Amino acid sequence: MILETLNVINFRIFKGKHEFSLAPKPRDGNRPPIILFGGLNGAGKTTTLTAIRLTLYGRQSLGVGTSQKDYYQFLTDSVHTSKSTGVRANTAAVGLTFNYATQGVISQYHVKRSWTVLGDKLTESLKIAQDGQPIQNLSYDQAQCFLNELIPIGVSDLFFFDGEKIAQLAEDSEGNSLAESVKKLIGLDLIEKLIADITVFIRHQNKQQMTDDIKSKITGFEKFLDIKEQLIDMEQSEYDAIKIQLTHAASKIDQLTNNLNSHGGAWAATREEEIKKLSGYKAEKEMLQAQIRDGITDSFPFSIAPDFVKLCVDQLEREEKFKNNKNIASVLSKHLASLEDRLLTIVDQPAFASIKQEMDSEFADLLSPQAHKELIHDASDSLQKKITFVALDALNNQESKIKNLAKKLALLDQQIDEAGVNIARAPEHDLLTVRIKELNDAQAEKSEIAVQVSQQKEKIKGHLREAMDIVRKLESLHATFLDSDEGNRALSYANKAKTALTEFAKRVAINKIKNIEIEFVQSFKHLARKDDININAKIEPNTFSVTLLNDFGNEVPKESLSAGERQIYAIAMLDALAKTSGRKLPIIIDTPLGRLDSKHRKKLVENYFPSASHQVIILSTDTEIDKTYLTSLKDHISHTVMLDYIGTEGSSSVEPGYFWQNAETT
Repeated sequence: MILETLNVINFRIFKGKHEFSLAPKPRDGNRPPIILFGGLNGAGKTTTLTAIRLTLYGRQSLGVGTSQKDYYQFLTDSVHTSKSTGVRANTAAVGLTFNYATQGVISQYHVKRSWTVLGDKLTESLKIAQDGQPIQNLSYDQAQCFLNELIPIGVSDLFFFDGEKIAQLAEDSEGNSLAESVKKLIGLDLIEKLIADITVFIRHQNKQQMTDDIKSKITGFEKFLDIKEQLIDMEQSEYDAIKIQLTHAASKIDQLTNNLNSHGGAWAATREEEIKKLSGYKAEKEMLQAQIRDGITDSFPFSIAPDFVKLCVDQLEREEKFKNNKNIASVLSKHLASLEDRLLTIVDQPAFASIKQEMDSEFADLLSPQAHKELIHDASDSLQKKITFVALDALNNQESKIKNLAKKLALLDQQIDEAGVNIARAPEHDLLTVRIKELNDAQAEKSEIAVQVSQQKEKIKGHLREAMDIVRKLESLHATFLDSDEGNRALSYANKAKTALTEFAKRVAINKIKNIEIEFVQSFKHLARKDDININAKIEPNTFSVTLLNDFGNEVPKESLSAGERQIYAIAMLDALAKTSGRKLPIIIDTPLGRLDSKHRKKLVENYFPSASHQVIILSTDTEIDKTYLTSLKDHISHTVMLDYIGTEGSSSVEPGYFWQNAETT
């Protein structure tokens, strides 16, 4: 699949019609895969990704459980409103042109999703053309099903993702996010739905054979389950509504950030950059301190007294040499005594005396080893070698390693002090005070909404747990009657089908998980910053929880990884899932470097972006893909697109180039 062009009309921050060129362009006989979008926060990077997903999936792009009402509200809010007049346009549209191969045949598709808002009424249209010809006689729902079958949304989640998706997977300790991705990847969600439908059929069949008492209990449980399902639906709707509030809060922060930047943005950007630097310095300092602690608890203390350690090693070597010579003398004496006895039987006494004199002279040094000093340590051979190895390693390696780490720590402390001074010296600008307060209030509001989202999620989990308890009780009651009517062929076939599907789902999950584990290890090793960090992943096939293991099979708590390493873990897992899917889809990644230190960023830029896919669309700020990384990626970049927010107009323009360029990369 190749994404060719994206068109937006009056969509969110984009006023009027704009077209984005997405297809990689040939250059010097090659086709570099990367299309680099640049833009400050609020300039429309995330809007671009949203437009692509909205074009393909409509309401589903907002998440499972989004109601039609909330979807229409989202579309209404997404129509561009003029900043100067406050007037909202009547219509908006998003369109995507792409080519897609089916059974070896490549076709070009154009999808256009448009909507009109007149008062409180919204009308939406979805049109699809294949190879320039409109696909006729498709209703809206049929057209959406066509797109879902062409590119399933569960698969696209592995290829079109943003920082939120990465963070969600990075912080997921229970395997929920991974389970959702894996189930969609291998179709387990459909199998689970089929098993659930069969279970309902079995229950209805069994219910006909049960006693009134059991039927009464089941009816009670089912009523309670219906109540729980209604509560879950209600809480889910509330959750979705709060999520939309969170999206609006984030958009408001972006808007306020743009206003702030247009009224003194240089100061704001400088101070924010210093804060980011300080955060990175502190994280790196913690890492260096941990390395120093590890080194000090190892063999480093030997290097504190090098002269004494050398004397000790020399003494051990002399003692080892003396003991070896003594053993040789003992063995040699026995052989010589035996030889003398044999000589006495074959030569006369004068000849024997002459021979013995020569032998004694020849082996005198070996037969009488001299110790310059008495044995002090009398260590075993293995202990002597171990002590020598540890001592020499401390003198030759550990001392210089700890000194280098200490120098880096001293330099880092200096940088932390300088960053702190710069932040403290940043002047308060009177004209910015009001806007800064508005931004802080908006961020506080977003934080409160985020807490509500978390609390609402816990409510839903609580209801789900109670519902699952009821389901288990129902299954226990129904299990009593599974074999009560052998003559019911439909019931027999249903039970066999359920068992077969359950076993099939389990085996498919196990097989796919093995492939994911292999791909993850390769990807993580490719992207991780530390050369000495080797991590394997073990995915539990029932819960999909991930256990990280070191080379010795010991568990590595995910909490022990740095924030950057957890993000690398998430990207490696997404990469593994994408490769396991067997689909050749473009990669679109929004603001991918936000939580990474410089070395992790370098690994991702050099080892992931150029080879992630045949088409890689990166949406970046100037602090992520900066001048240095832009130079590193130059040979892999097809072209660049710049999104520039114009504060006076309240909209963004689309131009070729990047932050420090005025034209496409050539």
